[in-house]
Amino acid sequence: MDVSGKVVLVTGGGGGIGAGIAEAFAEKGARIAITDINGEWAQAEAARIGHGTIALAHDVSSPESWAGVKEAVEAQLGPVDVLCNNAGISLPFKPMEEITLDQFDRCMAINVRGVFLGCHLFMPEMKARKSGHIVNTSSVNGQLPHGTFAVYSASKFAVAALSEAIRQELEPFGVGVSILYPGLTRSRMSMGQWESLPEEIKCELEGKMMDAIWLGRAVVRATEENRLHIVTHPDHLENLKARIDTLYSAFGEPAQPGFTGGRVRS
Repeated sequence: MDVSGKVVLVTGGGGGIGAGIAEAFAEKGARIAITDINGEWAQAEAARIGHGTIALAHDVSSPESWAGVKEAVEAQLGPVDVLCNNAGISLPFKPMEEITLDQFDRCMAINVRGVFLGCHLFMPEMKARKSGHIVNTSSVNGQLPHGTFAVYSASKFAVAALSEAIRQELEPFGVGVSILYPGLTRSRMSMGQWESLPEEIKCELEGKMMDAIWLGRAVVRATEENRLHIVTHPDHLENLKARIDTLYSAFGEPAQPGFTGGRVRS
């Protein structure tokens, strides 16, 4: 896909990775709409990026908010060609039994329900036009779950699975899907996670953070090339290989001796 002139909607664009994605698409001549739960943050990023970027307040967990955003973007820029479901929240690093039900529900509402609602709203029109692209932000933790980060990891695994599944659905219609797996990136969310950590650990983590614009440029390239996986922090490769090797080794003999009927054609 040539992204020049295309309409790109980026949720969670009021800073961090979302702002980097929006800026990178603007560099390529796309027309950008930024949304964020904090409308002032979105406005500030739109002003910084320029190029006619528009900003809207948006609660991604609300179908009504999604409908309003779609109407506003289409009125000001036209139909959405590229949807970047980037909005997300994190949770404190805690044992799972210390996470409250309200925290669980909020994490799933934004990280999973928000992605579902965006895809659900825009997929029919993209299929009808036989063009478009969806980028869903997962996380390194969407492939490598982390103890004391169970709920967040689960939400990001869900995003990855949903994305791979809808890519299969959309491929016959010429619509692409990519999954972004970011690692440590400079953002409000990352800094907020570590407020309770000792200062020396925070300084070490800050030194390992990537600037968001580089993630954004990786997203643009993946959109142009219709690549499924966008891995920005390859230093996690050995951990991923170890996880996959463990899973691979579990595929041995069937539980029922001689059983051969378990595979269903997709």
